[in-house]
Amino acid sequence: MAQQPSLGIVWDHPADTSEAKTQLNTFAQHGIDYLQLDHPVSPDLLALLREAPFTILIQLDKTYLTLSEIRSRQSNLLQQFGEATDLYRSYLNFAAIGLLSNSQTSHPEFDDMFSPILDSLSARSNKDFYFYASDKWSYFDTPDKPFAVLFADSVFQRTDIAAFDEQFGWEVDQNSSLIFFLRAEWFDEAISAYPEFSESLMQYEQSQEWKIPLPAADESRSSQSWMVLSLVVLWLGLAVLFKLLPYLRPMLLRYFLAHRFFVDDILHYRERALTGGIALLAMHALFSGMMFYILAQTSISLTGLNAFFHHLPTLAIFGTNYASFFGIGVIITLLIQTVALLWLYLPAKNLEHFSQTVNLYSGTFFLDFLIVTILVTLYVTGFGPTAILIFGALFVLIWYGAFNISAFDISRSSGPGTAIYLFLTVGLHTLFSIGLLVLFFTNDSILQVFELALSL
Repeated sequence: MAQQPSLGIVWDHPADTSEAKTQLNTFAQHGIDYLQLDHPVSPDLLALLREAPFTILIQLDKTYLTLSEIRSRQSNLLQQFGEATDLYRSYLNFAAIGLLSNSQTSHPEFDDMFSPILDSLSARSNKDFYFYASDKWSYFDTPDKPFAVLFADSVFQRTDIAAFDEQFGWEVDQNSSLIFFLRAEWFDEAISAYPEFSESLMQYEQSQEWKIPLPAADESRSSQSWMVLSLVVLWLGLAVLFKLLPYLRPMLLRYFLAHRFFVDDILHYRERALTGGIALLAMHALFSGMMFYILAQTSISLTGLNAFFHHLPTLAIFGTNYASFFGIGVIITLLIQTVALLWLYLPAKNLEHFSQTVNLYSGTFFLDFLIVTILVTLYVTGFGPTAILIFGALFVLIWYGAFNISAFDISRSSGPGTAIYLFLTVGLHTLFSIGLLVLFFTNDSILQVFELALSL
């Protein structure tokens, strides 16, 4: 491998051979040394590539596999890997074969489980075998030392030039042997939209010195994010509720500063209005959607996002994007709220009206405005993920606690049936929650999907 960083192209090769020749010539002119292609490759293209001046990597289509899937399909995978290995064995410039892509290769049990497959493949071919994960290429025998990285995704922006200069220039200064892969679509757009990039690549191919005039900084600013706008709308909604529902402001103060009197008013049916409580429940659902969205953005990369919805496609409410997590949060919250309200109301012999349960349960959600405002502020200012995760966890704990707080409030006037009511609500709710956690952490299929998404 070269003592200076090399350039490679992730090539979604065209079906037309003449167009493929044109693209290959363009790659060669710009000093591209490596190509990665997806398996399978047509016979015509194989003939074209046999004498091409590139080192070629072939990526098989095994993507987003969890450890359980790999273990259950070992025989089938070995057969498919072996057939692909045999196909490219005689092509000398086909240097390596990618067996897995964005799969659970970092699991502690992966090496022991996968080593028999690698031993079998190595015995029948002198090709190297690698895996691709989180925009990095690594050989199986050196998983912690990537030999290549993917610089940019398929959509080119002029700001990418400065980022490429910083990363690639640093590797040049370090005499790195890392391969910088660019997607072919990004490469084509970059050399067309910014000819200086094309000239700098050709000069680097000749001199091994990297220099590029950077484009002028784009001073335009994007409009306010939808997240901030949503937060402002919810605060305005609260202000409107205070204006239209005069009882709501005293309700807020009494819930937190005189909670016992608040509960007594509800239980004795002196507070009958339902509108404010329903509005708070609806706002809580929207806040939950925002919280799910922020946590997903903070914890899951785009690659992890694709892996998550690959395994759980029914959850892709708005497509394979982060907006689906907003939808998931809203729907889950509405379902949980409905179940929680019925769970609190039906065993309560001392309640005569459903509105009493709604008002007791929804009062805690005034805290959403504070917690989610902090969350959104941390998110839009690019604060560290740790603080975001802490406030996200606090949001969930307050939400979880709302049920138990409401159950204890209702039990105050339950008389002899207090113990039974608390068992049917707080007791069963706790047992059910523990059961769900145990089920989640003991279900390898689901747990590994989350582990895979978070690791990519």
